[in-house]
Formats: sequence, structure tokens, C-alpha cells
Amino acid sequence: MVSLATVLFAFGTVVSVGLCGLGYYSYRRWDELGVVPFAVFVGLLGLGGAIGGVLSIVFGPESGEAPLWPSVGFVSLLIWSVPWALFVLQYTGKYTTIRRKIVGLLLLPLLALLLVGAIQLGTPVGTTVFDQVIGGGVLLYVLGLLAVGVYFLVRTTHEYGHLSLGQGVALSLTVVVNLLLLNTATMPQGWRDSESATVYIVAFAVPAGALLVALFWYDTFESAPAVGAIGERALAREIDDLVFVVDDCDRIIRHNDAAVETLGLTQALGTSLKEVLGEDSETLDNWESLSLETTGGTRRYDPQVSPVTDQHDRSFGSLVSLHDVTERELREQRLAVLNRVLRHNLRNKVEVVKSHAEALDDQIQREQQVRGGGFSDDEDERTQHVSTIAETANAIAQLGESARAIDRFVSQSNRTEDVDLVTSVEQALAVVDTDAHDVTVSLDLPASASIRTNGHALRGAFDSALENALKYADSEVVITVGEMSDGYEVAIADDGPGIPGDELDSLDAGTETPLQHGTGLGLWQLNWAVTTMGGDLSFETNNGTTVVFTVPHQQGE
Repeated sequence: MVSLATVLFAFGTVVSVGLCGLGYYSYRRWDELGVVPFAVFVGLLGLGGAIGGVLSIVFGPESGEAPLWPSVGFVSLLIWSVPWALFVLQYTGKYTTIRRKIVGLLLLPLLALLLVGAIQLGTPVGTTVFDQVIGGGVLLYVLGLLAVGVYFLVRTTHEYGHLSLGQGVALSLTVVVNLLLLNTATMPQGWRDSESATVYIVAFAVPAGALLVALFWYDTFESAPAVGAIGERALAREIDDLVFVVDDCDRIIRHNDAAVETLGLTQALGTSLKEVLGEDSETLDNWESLSLETTGGTRRYDPQVSPVTDQHDRSFGSLVSLHDVTERELREQRLAVLNRVLRHNLRNKVEVVKSHAEALDDQIQREQQVRGGGFSDDEDERTQHVSTIAETANAIAQLGESARAIDRFVSQSNRTEDVDLVTSVEQALAVVDTDAHDVTVSLDLPASASIRTNGHALRGAFDSALENALKYADSEVVITVGEMSDGYEVAIADDGPGIPGDELDSLDAGTETPLQHGTGLGLWQLNWAVTTMGGDLSFETNNGTTVVFTVPHQQGE
């Protein structure tokens, strides 16, 4: 009659053979980092269980004082612990290429154990002191491999957002449960055959279930975390910023390739940061920029210093990154010079033109009064020239004011304040002469609309949109402010012919070109102002023009 223990061992053997099949299936099914050592690990785990189960069925659950299957299981564990560690190293991206040298170093302690005969199939650990020391050392080493692998898996799957912590836990259960039950089965507790067989089944059935969950529920090899680790290293290599990692004594511990190539470094590791850059990290943290001699000449860099801390906020050093701002500073200088020329020199010249035009107009008026009225043909032509000069000078002056307003809110794009949109609308209307345009302005406003945003940009957006509406409206302008979930929406509509298409084409193109030349800075001021506030801008030109822009809530100083 077949005993219950034999049935249980037979069932466990089938499960173990299934593990071998799962390893083979993984090898054939996926071609991702870590698949090969994973398949070997799972296959060896199942092979150890199958051999232990068959031996227990043939010779009985016990041979001498120790059960057969946990002895075989421990031998299997000592072997599959190496491919387990290799799987974790590749899967988490710690080492993407597994060389023979790494495999040899991991196997060396196990080979030493076999050479001294510390473990023999079906017998306890050697009785000599030498055997016991070697056996204990190797056992601690194997346990270390398993523990480190579990730590890396759980930590990696927890840190990366595209993975689930359950994935790391399921993979870790495979080794943890098998190890615990192998250790439990070897304890002298007077196991009955059925009890030993039950522990045997659990020791291999639970890992099998955990592996199935990890592979097919959490898609272990469909979203491997190695790409994140590899990407982080590639990012450090590929970025143009010069990156240094220094310890708390300001010695360089790591640096990226860009730092070596740009500064022409030969041996920087272990040297102080001041020897390489001329200043220490504390000084750089207080600087806005510094000049460095590079292989391409003198360049300007923006230094950023960030502390390197652990989970207890203890500082172990700093991360120093240097961003090349040479072109940016040159561009800012050019813009500053051009802005000054536009705001001061050009404005002064315009005032001169206007004053002379006004003086010429006064002269014509006096001559007309002397003659008793009436203009000659020459005087009429002179009057038209004077009027054209004055109008052009005013347009240039308005252009300069628009540029000044744009510079004000763009240069302070991070400055925010608490404003009320209703008050802003009223202030914008107060400075325009609606009667001169013969236009009626209607308002659809809430009682108040408080928001935190860039105040200069908001005023620039209102001024530009309102000026455009008054310019093109036939009889009416309607201003509407409505609340949204994250801010407010402003609509300024007019009943005019609509904004010319070439001006909107310039905005869509992102620049002005010879074929898409707008008539001024008004719409650009509106576009840049809304962008500075972080809002969206749109135009409706079916019946007149409706300018719609959003004002979202902003965080800032």
C-alpha cells in the first residue's frame, strides 16, 4: 500500500520538475537582461527538489539521522545561489555584462568547500575544526549572496515607478521560503514521514507559485528595472555638464567623462576639488558663475552644489555640477545692450524727431496766420510730412514701451504676487481712451478673482489684448473672466474684422520671417506674457476676434 508520505513526495517531485520546465520556458520565452542566470537558478532549484523527492521515495524520507531531501536541497542551494546573484546583478542593472571572472569569483568559495570535503551528500557537516570553519564560512557567504540579492530586488522595485514592490517581494519569497524550510527540516524534531513530506512540498510549491506570480502577474521580464540603472549611468556620461562627487574632505571620488575631456584631466581621483577647479565646493556654492580654462578655451560655468546624504540626512560629501553658460551669458549681454539701445538711445532719438516735427508744424501754423489763413500747395505737402513724421515717431515710441514691458516680465519670470483679475481689468481700462476709439466696453466679471501669478506678465497680457481689441473693434468689446479648476480664463472679444492671418502665422511659427511679418510687438507681448504665467493662449476669428488666455495658480517667491 502506498503511504501518504510517498504520495506527498511524488506530488512535490512533480512540482519540482515543473520548476525545471519553468526555467527552460523562461530561457526560450524572453531575451532580456538576467534571463539566462534566472533560468539556470530556477532549473537548479527544481532539480534539487526533484532529486530529493525521488531519493526520499526510493530510500524513504530519512537515511540515518537526517532527512534526504533537505540535504540534497542544501547542496542545490549552494550551487544555485551563484546564478541567483548573477540574475539580480543583471536584472537590477548593477552589472549588465557578466564576465567569466565574476562567475569564477562567486564560485571560488564553493569550490574550496568541495575540495576540503566539508559537505558530502547525505552526511552532516565535517567533524574536524577545519571542515567546520570552512563550512561555516561558505554557508555565511551563501546566505550573504541570498540576502544581498533580496535587498537589491526589493529596493529596486520599490524605487522605480514602473515596477511594483510586489514583484520584488514575489521573487524574494522564492529563496527565502526555500531556505527557511530547508533549515527547519534539518532540525532534530522527530519528524514523521508525512510531516517531512508536507514541509518538502511547501519548500518547493511556494517558490513555484511565487515565481509564476512574478513572471505572469507582475511581468518580470516585460518591465525590467535595468534600463533605469543603465539610463542613469548613461545620463552621467552623456550630459555636457561637468560632474564631480566629492567626500566631506572635498576630495574627488567620482567624475564623469565630460569633466575629463573638457578640462583635460589625467588623474583627478583622490585630489582636492580646489586643485582642479581653483575653488572648493563651499565657495562654489555661493558663486553664480566662474571661468575655467578648458581644452576649447576659456568658458563660463554655473556651479551647483548639492549635499550627498543618507536616509538620516547625514552628509557624506557633495555633488558638484558645472553647467556651461558661456553662450547664455553672451546672449544675455547682447539682449541687455540691445534693450538699452531700444529703451534709451532710440527713445531719445524719437523725442528729437518729434520735437523737430512739432517745431516745423508750429512754423507752418505761424506762416499761415501771417497770411491770414489758407495753405499753399507746398505748405499742405509739408503739413502731411509733419503728420507722418509725428505718427511714425509715436509708433516707434510705443514699440519701445512694448519692448520695455516685455523685458520687465520676462526678466522676472519667477517673481509672483497675489493679484485680483477684476482689479487688473479695471486698471487696464483706466489707462485707455475708449471714447477715442468710439467703442463700448462690456464687462462680465466675478465680484473678485484673486490669484497668485506674475503681476507684470498679467498686466502685459491685458494691455496687449485690450489694445488689439480696441484697435480692430467696430463698436463693442466684451471682457469676460471665468473660474477654472486651477485658475481663471480670460476672454476679450471684439466685433471687428479679425486679426490678420499673417500675424497669427508668425505666432504659430514661433518667429518672425520675411514671409510672416507682423505689424508690431503687441501679439508677441501677449504670447510671451501668457507663457510666462504658464497659461494657454488661443484665438477665435470667425466673428470678429476673441482672445482667450488662461491664468493658472503659480507657486513662487
